[in-house]
Amino acid sequence: MKDKTILFLTPTGGRTGSEMMIWYLLKHLSGKIRSVVYSCSNGELFAKHSTADQTFINTSTNGFLSKIYEGIYFQLFRKTPEENWILKIQAQVKADKWYLNTLTMPRFARLAHSLHIPYFVHVHELVGIYDEIVYDDFRFQFDHAEKIICCSAIVEKRIRQMGYNNTILLHEFVDTEKIVVKQPAEALRKQLGIPANAFVWLMSGSMNHRKGYDLVPDVVENLPENTYLIWLGNIKKTGVLHYLQQRAATEKLNFLMIGEQSDAYYDYFNLADGFVLLAREDPFPLVMIEAAYLQKPIAGFNSGGISEFMQPGMGLVVDSFNPADLAGAMVQIQNKQIEINKETLKNRAINFDIRNQIEKWVSFFNENQE
Repeated sequence: MKDKTILFLTPTGGRTGSEMMIWYLLKHLSGKIRSVVYSCSNGELFAKHSTADQTFINTSTNGFLSKIYEGIYFQLFRKTPEENWILKIQAQVKADKWYLNTLTMPRFARLAHSLHIPYFVHVHELVGIYDEIVYDDFRFQFDHAEKIICCSAIVEKRIRQMGYNNTILLHEFVDTEKIVVKQPAEALRKQLGIPANAFVWLMSGSMNHRKGYDLVPDVVENLPENTYLIWLGNIKKTGVLHYLQQRAATEKLNFLMIGEQSDAYYDYFNLADGFVLLAREDPFPLVMIEAAYLQKPIAGFNSGGISEFMQPGMGLVVDSFNPADLAGAMVQIQNKQIEINKETLKNRAINFDIRNQIEKWVSFFNENQE
């Protein structure tokens, strides 16, 4: 029997959690299925370092002229240029099934359905993202999916509450072999001007409302004086960034925005004493697993997958979304008012290493080969 071919469609091809996860996944599925990736954008993760057997990257721009061209093209052919290209890819690779990585691409569900190709939707999102998808498109992709893959129990609960029972729970994971620290924490702290005796909290993620980056000043102002908070991730130039910069400067808050550090990511991660998850909603963040593997105690709002992941000895989860309450939990950890077990942290992370999760995925694809 020939290997099944799966066409994996992913939104950006960049270093988002959902795309890092399938990047790890495809590397370890090699030889078990034939994987083809189509990335809707030219993100460097798949454009430069693809782990798929075959890779297609959409390199078109989103400028004004491109929009005009796409509009004219659609009027002539009743398909977008992208859809037409995917039809050509499908004709070339003859994928048995499609895999939609995130629920943000319902247009591909319609395209797969029109071709009578079964597809999976991998849901990495909670209800906050639902509001960004058009009603009919959102409903269509679930109504016609062969399977709905859920990245955490809370995600599966929300999908099932809508009446969809064709779900499977397959947790997010990381590749712990990729978590390598190259620089000593002390040198990096010195470079950033952080005192050696300061307690440093780190958050890693995109700067957006869902991730709670606007809450940083309200958290930091409730922390002890010699405490720093670092945000590691892309810096989004909006009014909120100005708000953060002005409050940090005016109130002399110990808040540093490092930006994206793909080459030294784990070095910056490792300089911290603790990890804080400020998200208002987060299904099962990979950064939480990375923090645990690096044995950093975790504090966060009860925003989704964190409560499923955390165990006694790993930190504290706050049931309110009050920044002062979160700061109080962080202070308890700083002052060693609760017991932190570094081995518990690391062992919990190892449970969500790709090597301990891959057989579930292999079984999933084998069971869905009809």
